[in-house]
Amino acid sequence: MTSVLVVDDDSWTTRAVTAALRDNGDFEVLDPVHSGEEAVESFTAHRPDLVLMDVNMPPGMSGVDATAAILEHDPDSRVVLLTTVAPGPGIARGLEAGALAVVNKTAGEEELVSVVRAASAGESPELLKGLAEDISISGDELPEAPTSAPQLTDRELELLILLCQGHGYDEIAEAQFVTMSTMKTHAKNLRIKLGAKNLAQLVVRALQFKYYSPE
Repeated sequence: MTSVLVVDDDSWTTRAVTAALRDNGDFEVLDPVHSGEEAVESFTAHRPDLVLMDVNMPPGMSGVDATAAILEHDPDSRVVLLTTVAPGPGIARGLEAGALAVVNKTAGEEELVSVVRAASAGESPELLKGLAEDISISGDELPEAPTSAPQLTDRELELLILLCQGHGYDEIAEAQFVTMSTMKTHAKNLRIKLGAKNLAQLVVRALQFKYYSPE
């Protein structure tokens, strides 16, 4: 089963999320923790397949810093950010730290399970749907980009916009009249060109360089 660590300073949230995942039967949910420091400690001890990380946990280490520490410890680890009903500050910085996706704490059980299952399998364009909008709503100040804005070809810009909109690889390959393998190669090259470590960071870059503006 997929092992999951839930991190949130609100015990009611950790109980609800833990119960939803355990009831599904496909997940082994570790004992939840309630601070960034505990998150890093628990991850180091148990190496879960996925961490659901609250963004803001005052006082002490934030979810953003804990995400960065976990990714520094294990670059292959997978973190999904937990946000409130109205996404608040920290989302963009959490994604810049290496998180793969964002899910609302009040998401229904079906949506929560879907996101956890998809993220535990690796990054996916479907996890990007609504991400740019969430960052925009949060009013979060975008972190400084690690590189200057490169010149994108029309095809690269189209691919970036389709990814920001959360279209799946199969849809994008069909829209660009290429094979799945070719399209994934193009997406990888786009990450390199924009200095993005994963697909979620492509969304951040698209907003930083104003290649994409959510409606």
